[in-house]
Amino acid sequence: MDKPQKPRREVRFEGATPAAPAAPDPRASRGSQGPHAASDPRGISFDPPLGRPLDPHWAELSALVERVGANRAEMSRLHAERAELCAEALDVVARRVAQREAAHPGRDVGDTIPLREVLAELAAALRVGERTVSGWLGDGAALVDTYPATLDALREGRIDERHASAIIDAGALLDDGVRDEYERRVLVIAETATAPELRDTARVVAARLQPSIVDEARRDALAQRQVKTYGLRGGLSRLLLDAPAALVQGIFERVTDMAGALTDEPGAELAAEAGAEPADRSECEPADTRTLDQRRADILCDLLLTGVPAVGGDAGLGAIRATVHVTIPVLTLAGLDDTPAVLDGHGPIDAETARVLAGAAPVWQRVMIHPVTEEPLRLDTYRPSKRLRRLLNARDRTCRWPGCRRSATRSEADHTVAWEDGGTTCAANLAILCKGHHTLKHASAWTVRQLGGGSLEFTSPTRRRYRNDVPAVVEATGSRLGPPPWRRLLEAHHHPGDAPPF
Repeated sequence: MDKPQKPRREVRFEGATPAAPAAPDPRASRGSQGPHAASDPRGISFDPPLGRPLDPHWAELSALVERVGANRAEMSRLHAERAELCAEALDVVARRVAQREAAHPGRDVGDTIPLREVLAELAAALRVGERTVSGWLGDGAALVDTYPATLDALREGRIDERHASAIIDAGALLDDGVRDEYERRVLVIAETATAPELRDTARVVAARLQPSIVDEARRDALAQRQVKTYGLRGGLSRLLLDAPAALVQGIFERVTDMAGALTDEPGAELAAEAGAEPADRSECEPADTRTLDQRRADILCDLLLTGVPAVGGDAGLGAIRATVHVTIPVLTLAGLDDTPAVLDGHGPIDAETARVLAGAAPVWQRVMIHPVTEEPLRLDTYRPSKRLRRLLNARDRTCRWPGCRRSATRSEADHTVAWEDGGTTCAANLAILCKGHHTLKHASAWTVRQLGGGSLEFTSPTRRRYRNDVPAVVEATGSRLGPPPWRRLLEAHHHPGDAPPF
């Protein structure tokens, strides 16, 4: 008899970035529907009127949503048809190569000229660039020959062209032995996720199924690190930095925190609501009317040119350090496995980089993960903290509103059932929402329901229901891919004198 499954452990840590790189996160799915719910190929549930007519305003919006959905499905069908036509175009290239070889026996003619002939003809006929046509041909061949289930989902309108592109790109380096499993996993996610969400998640799924691709990608990326400038209109120029993901993420987080600190004056928000300046502002001191983006740009220029944030003469800004969040499987941290870790806001990173970051991190958080649902169950930290909020951040990671990607650390905790209505302050009644969607939930006819296990169901004013599951820490487990991580941990041989591998 098999042993009962135990919760597996992931270690999530945060800290100032050292001079080394790191990576992101995944999402699993989905879908219960109520007994009276209708559904469409896009994974959206719909509550029919059931004797209660919709308000005319919402009925008009509902009809518009229906037409937009039908338009999207038709566009997806046409994109699937274009993929098949592009695959046929490559067949024409292959036949043209065979004809040239028959005309010149014993001579290696190659496929360059036949391919250029087809690209030039299609580009001229469609009035697009040859590079665009080349991309269409590559994606078409991948869908027809390698991802047939994705092509079917595109044809049926369950996903769109951007979802298909994300699946192809993230799986480009996978071996044939794991590609079917990869496609099966990501298609389930694709039918309820936005294309950007799917792109991040698909990269993590691919990395967990074949960890070696993360090391290959890291080596290629490091070889391409560079700084460039581009001239823009109106006297602006753009500075482009290609560098290890953890460092770039840390740079962005630090300048964001410094920019935000410039507006952290006591009473500033209340004064702004009243239409007045903060009470402690000097009459000679002008108000800072810059946007967050503008403050970030000014601070970054100061740091690069002078080494210190000279904005406003606030010496306290220099004490702000970057914080990055990395989720790493405990077996990887212990050196028993090389499963990639996940850098929030980026994607998978290699095990070696994750261990380097772990060794320098001043704060660790241990997240207990359910072995089947992969829901975060409990969070332990080595420093006193607001434990419940930390648990919510670890579970939700971003705003839970369908399609929103705002970081949980820059969002708010919302009571699903309002406190004044008897809602409790616990993980089962809380969800992370960004300020804009938090406001929308309370100021509009949108409603939210907890389904258990961290899953939420959003109901729009037109009575459509959208399910949103917690972003799972995707683990490539199963009989085909070896025993589950917790079993490998229990079976590993340890010596009391072993030093940690980081």
